Amino acid sequence: MEKLKKVTNSSILEDIFDIPSNLKNRKVVITISAYEDTDSIPKKKSLMGSLSKYKNESLIKEEDNAWAMAVQEKHENN
Repeated sequence: MEKLKKVTNSSILEDIFDIPSNLKNRKVVITISAYEDTDSIPKKKSLMGSLSKYKNESLIKEEDNAWAMAVQEKHENN
């Protein structure tokens, strides 16, 4: 992870942060790095079962012969 560091006077930060009195008008190190929030990373969703509302129980029995039947229908006139 890349970090950025800079040494500067704390007075430039007074408009941004509440600087404690022991750090006012002193040189401070400012470190900037990326914040990785693991809670905001979307979790992978499973698609298992998402098409179950379209299943037709009566056709499941015919699945074993479906390819052979499709080929026969396509080529029976040739």
